[in-house]
Amino acid sequence: MNTDTLKKIGLSDSEIRVYISLLELGQTTTGPLVKKTGIPSSKIYHILGSLTDKGLVGHIIHGKVKKFRANRPTTLRQLLDKREQETAQIKEQLEEMLPQLQKDFSAEKSDYSVEILEGLRGIKTIYDFTLDICEKGETVYTVGYPILASQLLNAYFKDYHKRLTKRGLNVKVLYDYDTWFSKKREARKAEQRYLPKEVHTPAFIHIFKDHVAIIVVTEKQKMSVLIKNREVAESYVQYFNLLWKLGRTAE
Repeated sequence: MNTDTLKKIGLSDSEIRVYISLLELGQTTTGPLVKKTGIPSSKIYHILGSLTDKGLVGHIIHGKVKKFRANRPTTLRQLLDKREQETAQIKEQLEEMLPQLQKDFSAEKSDYSVEILEGLRGIKTIYDFTLDICEKGETVYTVGYPILASQLLNAYFKDYHKRLTKRGLNVKVLYDYDTWFSKKREARKAEQRYLPKEVHTPAFIHIFKDHVAIIVVTEKQKMSVLIKNREVAESYVQYFNLLWKLGRTAE
């Protein structure tokens, strides 16, 4: 039996072994349970107690003999519901904390920083951060968006552009030639051009506020370098404007 789902709802390996063994044995004392699970008797009562607290195990007493039994498997739904409630509470508490944490982060005395973010999740984090700190009417820039990034992040960027529009941000994007012609252009409230055919950019650049992100997406590597520095960001905007003049619109 694949027990991964039971782990995901909060059961340990030992708890899973005991619970499944109880389902198979039926009502039993700890002796057969120790024999079947291989778990020492010194630990079995602790595990049974934990399962009892979770509502998965019950017991009866015959004379002076205590026998344990597994409760109905549908009880697992209650355990999942409890876990979801706890997760929702943690999420709510985190949302309450984030404004102060962001304030503390923004109050950093240094006017520059460099971060390295790994994987596609790191790229999404940068674009989500763009939405968090940019204000209505400001412009964000992306240059050299490669086809592999487009394929891997297509669903994310569809939603991202909807959120950009909702936030009232201006967007200018210079695509790689192959990316532009790899699919039908979608209607977006963004200024869009594509680079000359001979230009290929496995690393692309995203500029927003006083930040510049240099993002690499290849088959072997997905990573980003996020630079916070107003002078660097202003310089990259000027580079972008030069390339924008070389960019081509839909023919």
